[in-house]
Amino acid sequence: MEDLLGRVMAVSGSQMRATLTTGQFSENSVRIGAMIKVQSAGLEVIGTISAAEVENRGSTEQSVLVVDLLGEIVPSSEGPAQFHRGVSHHPIPGAPVRAATGADLTAVYTRPSVSNVSIGTLYHDPTRPAFLLIDELLAKNFALLGATGSGKSCAVALILSAILTDHPHAHIVVLDPHNEYAGAFGEAAELVSVDNLQLPLWLFDFEEAVGVLVRGGTAQEQEAQTIILKDVITRARRRQSSGSVAAASITVDSPVPFAATDLLRFLDEAMGRLDNPDTSAPYLRLKTRLESLRYDRRFAFLFSDSLAIRDTLSRIVGRLLRIPVSGKPLTILDLSGIPSEITDVIVSLVCRLTFDFALWSERERMPPVLLVCEEAHRYVPAAETIGFRATAGAITRIAREGRKYGVSLALISQLPSELSPQVLSQCGTVFAMRLGHYLDQHFIGTALPDSARGMLAALPSMRTQETIVFGEGVPLPMRILFDDLAPERRPRSGSAKFAKAWRNDSADDEFLNEGIRCWREQTRKRTTFKQPA
Repeated sequence: MEDLLGRVMAVSGSQMRATLTTGQFSENSVRIGAMIKVQSAGLEVIGTISAAEVENRGSTEQSVLVVDLLGEIVPSSEGPAQFHRGVSHHPIPGAPVRAATGADLTAVYTRPSVSNVSIGTLYHDPTRPAFLLIDELLAKNFALLGATGSGKSCAVALILSAILTDHPHAHIVVLDPHNEYAGAFGEAAELVSVDNLQLPLWLFDFEEAVGVLVRGGTAQEQEAQTIILKDVITRARRRQSSGSVAAASITVDSPVPFAATDLLRFLDEAMGRLDNPDTSAPYLRLKTRLESLRYDRRFAFLFSDSLAIRDTLSRIVGRLLRIPVSGKPLTILDLSGIPSEITDVIVSLVCRLTFDFALWSERERMPPVLLVCEEAHRYVPAAETIGFRATAGAITRIAREGRKYGVSLALISQLPSELSPQVLSQCGTVFAMRLGHYLDQHFIGTALPDSARGMLAALPSMRTQETIVFGEGVPLPMRILFDDLAPERRPRSGSAKFAKAWRNDSADDEFLNEGIRCWREQTRKRTTFKQPA
């Protein structure tokens, strides 16, 4: 028997207020998050309880329910009733408000007929699975936002694993700034780290090359270095261009291979032509920077002479985008070993290569690519003066135009209030996990649809693994609990277990010396340590 909860008191836009009558309804029927229905024009208007209040009316008190309206259940003569988002016929005051039945919930949360994956269960009904609509989720970008410790990284791994289970020929690139995901996907992932990374300097466009090579000095001195660098890079590209490309058509941004020694030679030639030796300072600063990087092990992936003289663009893009897939549909780019001063530049390069390849490839054959950007607030910050401009530009371009060329974006951040609102506005689906700071809550509040504003109050108190998800990738706004990940599939993002670790002295001399060796050699490769004689 359906619970009669009360009657409609007022309707305004996407919200409704109803008086709560004294009756034989169950406690579950009136708890926050419970679903209700109201008959209207032959349809069942569906909503969720977002708040319960007591109003004083003279000498009496009246209990009131605040309900967020979600959509309608429409009868069908050809099969079961169908749920549709949005309300076309609003309830009228005085209409009875009842608790939704099991059949109603089935109509609302039934498994979609389009491609989908299950990632968890509904918060208010753990027996009902929660589904994501694959095409709607990926084609229109998505964001996963939550405070540290809310289960953000595990949620990312869970969503990607669910997608890969049903789509083994996917093309996914994960930008991993903290080496968290290396073990989360097993043999399905191609692991790219500073030990096997190959991104020769000639791959960089001019702005990225400036970000690597022009450092220090006043703004005027940097401008002078920039002008000089543009000239020597253009000359180096034209000098090394093949006969298939006219040298005159080569520009400073053309992806034509050249070696660092080419730049040094042209710098020396330019300095030799100077009439006044005092003007050689920007040349010398640029030459010194270039020579120091060439012999710095941390930058070996940029300046390897064996890579510089060969056109490896096809191999680099193929490995990055998994073309062909070859049993590994996901690339994990470990950024933790890359020098921090150029991490932003590397992210810019990867994003630009991904977009440019999709842009110039045959659109009908181009496989869609998902680019997952962890710590997104570092690369597309709200303040335009922070960070590397080219990185923000490359990611923003994917967010705005990538859908047309089959490139999708997933933004992961623990500081949504520091993330570019322009980029976040391009995300069709948002997962909001626990957020304690009021600025972050306000930021999410501006993105929430009116029908889900009642969920905002839950953000600071949600448990680990819980999320509010809304947008194109779900049938309707939902509060869900993510499924558990197997221990071996969890990212290495957990906090240190101080109480357990400090009970034993487990870090010995072998551990210390091996850590020092990896630090000095700038490598994550571990070796069997042998005590020196």
